[in-house]
Amino acid sequence: MQELTVTEYKDIRVLTTQQIADAYGTTDKVISNNFNNNKDRYTEGKHYVLLTGEELKAFKGNSSNLGIAQNVGRLYLWTEKGAFLHAKSLNTDKAWEVYDRLVDNYFKKKEDLLDGISPELKAVLVVDKRVTAVEQKVGHLENTMNIDYAQQKQIKEFVSEVVVNALGGRKSNAYHYVDENGVKLRPRVYSRIWHDFYDYFNINAYANLPRVKFGEALQYINAWQPPTNMQLEIGRINREVA
Repeated sequence: MQELTVTEYKDIRVLTTQQIADAYGTTDKVISNNFNNNKDRYTEGKHYVLLTGEELKAFKGNSSNLGIAQNVGRLYLWTEKGAFLHAKSLNTDKAWEVYDRLVDNYFKKKEDLLDGISPELKAVLVVDKRVTAVEQKVGHLENTMNIDYAQQKQIKEFVSEVVVNALGGRKSNAYHYVDENGVKLRPRVYSRIWHDFYDYFNINAYANLPRVKFGEALQYINAWQPPTNMQLEIGRINREVA
């Protein structure tokens, strides 16, 4: 992580395709193929920035240390959310581990860690001119603070995606199933994954997840599956002819 060159576009930290590939232990071709095969999942401006023309020329002029070829006619820059989708596509231990570290040490600027704390505490940190002491205090805040709103939203959306896949998709019988007592199957699956999530991380709400466990939480959600009896029930319902 110390060797990763900081890349910024309009004051937002991003990564080039090559940087993503090197960090995740793969090749730029694999990253490009994963993107091309899942383009409907990516949104320009949210997951990536595409530079062409004069914008690309200006960026290359200010980023000569990135080793971007001069004959490149288009350049993708990946945001934090774009880096998450690439980690998910690769789904390797290394990719998830590196993504976790990118969130903590690359995309999150040190000064951003002061957002949301009391004016009194912020004043103490600002007044303290000793750089080493400030870094220690910010590091302590990073280790004790819970995930922010954007991370909460990401976890909630990821849980929804995992539940939909576990049910067999939005068009499956299980996704729309209601038993004879009017009880829907889908909320039961949601309830189960949240129960398991809270139990594993020893919390009572996903908003209370420590920020340092954000990457681990994404891995947990990605690996989660319904218990055996629920899987059998879902399979039986999906095999039924409407």
